[in-house]
Amino acid sequence: MKVRKRDGRLEEFREDKIINTAMRAGLDFNSAKIVAERVKNAAYDGISTEEILKIALTEIEKFSRKASAKYSLKSSLLRLGPAGYRFEKFVAVLLEHHGYRTRLNEFLPGKCVEHEIDVIAEKDGKYLIECKFHNTPIYTGIKEVLYSYARFLDIAEVREFDGLWIFTNTKFSSEAIKFSECRGIKLTGWRYPDKMGIEYLLESKGLYPVTVLRISDQEIEELLKRGFAFCNDLIKESKRVQEIFGKRGSEMVEMAKEIFS
Repeated sequence: MKVRKRDGRLEEFREDKIINTAMRAGLDFNSAKIVAERVKNAAYDGISTEEILKIALTEIEKFSRKASAKYSLKSSLLRLGPAGYRFEKFVAVLLEHHGYRTRLNEFLPGKCVEHEIDVIAEKDGKYLIECKFHNTPIYTGIKEVLYSYARFLDIAEVREFDGLWIFTNTKFSSEAIKFSECRGIKLTGWRYPDKMGIEYLLESKGLYPVTVLRISDQEIEELLKRGFAFCNDLIKESKRVQEIFGKRGSEMVEMAKEIFS
């Protein structure tokens, strides 16, 4: 049986891939094997990876809401669009959970022109952060890194920064990584750098983006505007959430609690 990937290529359906991913999300082997078998029984030749994901999430959720949230973490980051601002806000709040002080969307003069900066973060240094959001799982490539580096160089001639830091919700191309290593640019993306990628920054603090919840894009937008980037925030400030969103706020809080139950 063949599975159609997002780029149109076909590959063989692999139960072991679903089992391993479900176990990484927190299921034991027997539960993960049951999930994989159910997905296989529901699948058909030419099924898309998106449809496989939906079926797997439904089956995993029958065992554990928390495991379902972890399993969907990568795809949930794609819901931080379509505009880049949601992702910029997400990155700023994520870094705050790791002890950084952040500022969003500031205009800074360079030697040649003025630039709007996504995030400025300070802790063990002062970093100019560029956020590269994609609403499909494509690579952040060398062109985007070169563009960010040119902006950084223009600003660094008149303002002091310790470095450029680029965040993406997907992966970096090999060329982007090679150039960044050569020029001392910090990169953070999905599973990059090894054991320090964006999924590590989330999991090490037990953080789940509000995008893992069964809520609309409009609700995601409003939550981020109000400073609620993570399910943890909804639980911690449940009264405020309920005051702002009423009954729907109570439902959001309960959905967030399910993940930690």
